Amino acid sequence: MKIVTPAKLNIFLKVVGFRGEYHEISSRFIRYEELSDTLHFLPAEVGHFTIEGFPFPPEENIIYRAYRVLAASFPEVEEFFRSHKVVVEKRIPMGGGLGGGSSNGAGFIELVNRVLRLGMGREEMAEIGVKLGADLPFFISGYRSANVGGIGEIIEPFDDEVGEIELKLLHLHCETGRVYRHYRQLSGGRFERGLARKLEEMTSNEILATIEPLRANDLFGSAVHLCPELGRYSSDYFLSGSGSTLFRSRR
Repeated sequence: MKIVTPAKLNIFLKVVGFRGEYHEISSRFIRYEELSDTLHFLPAEVGHFTIEGFPFPPEENIIYRAYRVLAASFPEVEEFFRSHKVVVEKRIPMGGGLGGGSSNGAGFIELVNRVLRLGMGREEMAEIGVKLGADLPFFISGYRSANVGGIGEIIEPFDDEVGEIELKLLHLHCETGRVYRHYRQLSGGRFERGLARKLEEMTSNEILATIEPLRANDLFGSAVHLCPELGRYSSDYFLSGSGSTLFRSRR
């Protein structure tokens, strides 16, 4: 029992408002299946929920939080994981802005739904997902490309043109919360909503060919402030999410 959980890239990411402590975004998400993790459910008499494949306690993992939500509604989920463990083969760098944790969480929800025949549709799974992380509804949607809005709960499929992408993995950990907090202080509540609407109508190829990387991602400047090494690439590479993964069209 396994599922492949792909990475994502943010072709653009504009912050268009604040909702309490959350940030409302306008962003183009694309599934980047060339880089993915694999999540397995393996038989094992563990007696309690167990995750392998991470260097930190299970309680800090989005998969564990998804398990708690599902177990609260479906008693068979807790029973199943007394005799099965979760094993994740990680290839997506953590803290790289590629959504690996969210993709794992979404894949976990989908695989539990499938294996235990819980009968949830994508909309119901997405409602669970958005409570756990802003990127989960996109991964649950199954779309190859989408414009994502709100705090991640608004998913609109986009008929896109996406050429070959070159990644640059710097293996820096840009902590998402710190990047967003710095951006909020820096922005002063000023938003480029007009540019966001323009980007929503452009294909990914058009964006990568015509928009400057620092304009395409509002978080790029804050990521550079916290991870200065990113600044070396800000004229040639785009930033995914809050960083640190860089990308551009393959030339």
